[in-house]
Amino acid sequence: MKQAVIYKLYKNRKNKHLNQKIDISGIIYNHCIGLCKKYYKIFGQSLNKYKLQKHLTKIKKLEKYSFWNLLGSQAIQDITDRIDRAYKLFFETRKTNKKSSPPSFKKVKKYKSFTLKQAGFKFFEDNKVKIGDKIFKYFKSRSLEGDIKTITLRRDLLGDLYLIVVMEMNKKVDKKVMTGKIAGLDFGLKTFLTVSNSEKIKSPYFYKKSSKQIAKCNRSLSRKKDGSNKRKKAKLKLAKVYKSLCNHRKNYFFHLALNLIKRYDYIFLEDLDIKAMQKIWGKKISDIAFYSFVKILKHTANKHGKKVHQIDRFYPSSKTCSNCGHINHNLKLTDRFWTCPHCLMRLDRDINATINILREGASSLGLDIVRLENSSEYCLKLESNAL
Repeated sequence: MKQAVIYKLYKNRKNKHLNQKIDISGIIYNHCIGLCKKYYKIFGQSLNKYKLQKHLTKIKKLEKYSFWNLLGSQAIQDITDRIDRAYKLFFETRKTNKKSSPPSFKKVKKYKSFTLKQAGFKFFEDNKVKIGDKIFKYFKSRSLEGDIKTITLRRDLLGDLYLIVVMEMNKKVDKKVMTGKIAGLDFGLKTFLTVSNSEKIKSPYFYKKSSKQIAKCNRSLSRKKDGSNKRKKAKLKLAKVYKSLCNHRKNYFFHLALNLIKRYDYIFLEDLDIKAMQKIWGKKISDIAFYSFVKILKHTANKHGKKVHQIDRFYPSSKTCSNCGHINHNLKLTDRFWTCPHCLMRLDRDINATINILREGASSLGLDIVRLENSSEYCLKLESNAL
C-alpha cells in the first residue's frame, strides 16, 4: 500500500536552487511539447517517451543546453513520462468521442514541480533532506515509516515549496472495530449531504463567504501596473486568500469524512456528472466541490478498512418511490416534496433518494437482494445483516 506525506520546506536562500530546477523542468517540458506537436502534425501520433529521452540525452551534451544537467536525469525522465501519459489519455478520450485537447505549453513561472525516483535525495535523522548536493530543512509534522519510492518538489502560487514523499507501507492497515451500520448519502446544493437516517448537513459555501474579500483583492490587482512590485504584492495577497479558502474547505472535508467513516461500515453514494451540473448551476458546484469530498471520503475509508461504493449515475434515485418502487417521470428539480401516485405516500425528495441509494448500493454488493420493501423495515434489516 502506498501513502503520500507532505512536508513544507523552511524558507531559505538555498531554496532558489530548487526554484531554478523547477524552472528548468518547465523549459524542458515546453521543449518536449513543441517536438510532440510537430510530430503529431506530420504523423498524427505522439512521440514515444523513449525517443524523447534519447533526444534529450543527446541535446544535453550541447553547450546551449548544458544547464539542463543541473536537474538530473531521473527528473527529466519523469517529465517525458508525464507527457506520455497525457498523450495516451488524449487518444483514449478521442476514441470515446469526448471533447479533449492534447497537452499544451505552460508558462515556466507557473510550472509547479519535478520528481526524483529512488535517487538524488537522502533523508537524515532530524528534519533535514539532501537534494542534489545541498541540504534543506523541512517542517517534520510526522515521521517516515515506509520505504521511500519517490519525492516531488512542488511550488505553489505563493512561492512556498513542499516536499511530497511517496512511501510503500510495510505494515498492513489496522482495521477499526466495525459498527455494523451502513448509510446512503445524497448530495445537494443548499443541503450538502443528506444521510439515510434523515440527517441533513448544510453546505458550507466557503467561496461564497470569501467572495467579498476575493473581489476586493481582484479590484486592487486590476489597478496595479503590469510588471510593478505593487502588482506582485497584490497577486500574492489574492493567492493567500485562495489558499486559505482551500485549506478551510479541505479541513472541513477531512473532519466530515472521518465522522462518517467512524459511524458507518459501508457508505453508498451516486456517481455524479460534475461537468453537466456545472453547466446548470455554475459556481455553486465548484464551491461545494463534490469530487474533492468523495476523493477524501474514499481515502479515509481505505485508511480505516471501510467501504465507499458509488452507484450508477443514471439510476433514478430521486424519482423512485422508496415505499413501492414506482418511478415518477414527471418529477421536477423544484419539487422538494412529492406524493407517490401509486401508493399515495408523502416523500421528502432528498431522504427518499438516500434510501434508494442505500438499497441499490447494498443490492449491488450483495448485502441484501430485496429491493422493494417498506423503507424503514428495509433499513433495519440491512443494518442487522451488515458485516
